[in-house]
Amino acid sequence: MPNIHLTKPEYLLIISNMNKIKNILLSLVLISASFTFADSGTATQSTPVADGFLAAGDVALVRPVSTAATIGAFGIFVVIAPFTEMAGCTQETYEGLVESVGKFSFDRDLGDFKK
Repeated sequence: MPNIHLTKPEYLLIISNMNKIKNILLSLVLISASFTFADSGTATQSTPVADGFLAAGDVALVRPVSTAATIGAFGIFVVIAPFTEMAGCTQETYEGLVESVGKFSFDRDLGDFKK
C-alpha cells in the first residue's frame, strides 16, 4: 500500500469539503424530517394550505427551528427534572416545555401557525 503524504493545505481542504458535505446532509435530513413529521390532517378535518409562501417558509425555516427548539427544550427538561420532581410538578413542566413546543413542531398542518 503506498504512503500518501498530504501537505497541510491539502489536508485542510479535504476536512473543509467533508464539513460542507456533512452540513448539506444534515440540512437534507432536517428538511425531510419536517416533511415526515408534518401533520397531514388525516385525523381531523384537513384544511387546504391557503398560501404556498407560508407553507414554503414553514418547511424551510419554521419546522427546522422548532424541531431544534423541541430538542433543546427536552435537554433543559432533563437537566431540571430532578428539581421538578422534588417540587412535585414534573408533569406540568414536561407539558409546558416539551409537549407544547413539540405540538407546534409536529402536530399542525403546513402553513398553519394558529396552533
